Amino acid sequence: MCLFIFILIVILIISLRFQRSIDVKYLTKDDLIKYGNVNGSRKRIPRLIHQTYETLNIPPIWNKSIQSILETNSKDFQYIQWTHKQMKFFVKKHEPKFYHQTYVHYKYEMQRIDSFRYVLMYHLGGIYLDMDNGCNYPLESLLTTIETLNPNSTFLVLFPQEDTFGIQTDFIVSTAKHPIFRQFISNLHSFNHYYILHHLTILLSAGPLFATFQERFFRQTNEEIVRILQNQVYKSIFWKTNGGSWNLILNDIHSYLNPIFLYQKDIEIDHFNSKMNSKDLDKKSIQISSVVFRQEDVENF
Repeated sequence: MCLFIFILIVILIISLRFQRSIDVKYLTKDDLIKYGNVNGSRKRIPRLIHQTYETLNIPPIWNKSIQSILETNSKDFQYIQWTHKQMKFFVKKHEPKFYHQTYVHYKYEMQRIDSFRYVLMYHLGGIYLDMDNGCNYPLESLLTTIETLNPNSTFLVLFPQEDTFGIQTDFIVSTAKHPIFRQFISNLHSFNHYYILHHLTILLSAGPLFATFQERFFRQTNEEIVRILQNQVYKSIFWKTNGGSWNLILNDIHSYLNPIFLYQKDIEIDHFNSKMNSKDLDKKSIQISSVVFRQEDVENF
């Protein structure tokens, strides 16, 4: 049965490479130049940056990437870091059916991490960003561009374009309550199968391949916009550390599927008031300790 499902998925991937129900709405370099500094655009995307990790003790390999995010965006954004415990609490509170039916039954922790970001984007919105993404420029201009391109649309979402096929989910920008994430959440249970290989299972059940299928079949309207950030623009905004665990573990499925998706693991909550000492960044783990939300504070979300 799993082999049959896998074959169907491969056929679906091939067909999706060559067809789409509507034209893709890309966000280009020219769009950023033209609209990035526009004043007076109606803000609909929450100025929140979400990241996840198992604890507040961030591994040193991500110190520089996190520092770059804090330094380039502290003026305009609130930074929120989630632990696994808080992720579980948030999903249970906001999506109890999905939590009891699927979330707690996932075989791999990465499936919970992936699915959490969809629940998070639907209920809170803002920016989700993997730990291995370093930031070259302030993200405010990107959000301003998204909002200016569709000034009358209520729901906006942006995914990065994958090098070869589909979309990535290591960086997501969205308004709260975008219907595409309701579609994501509704279909997670149906995709929860074992697909021959460990890491392929993660990709197809809740990861970037799952997201690619959902994005391709989503019927956007003038009120519900989906944009794809062109790959070259994405790479100019961010730089990658070498610590993404998926750089290594995806090698065993590369012979099956072309797209390589860079991931990250896990995460807890904080604000930009945190005073980050840049000395010895490569030697010490970052500890975000200024204004950490207690568990009861998370209930407010």
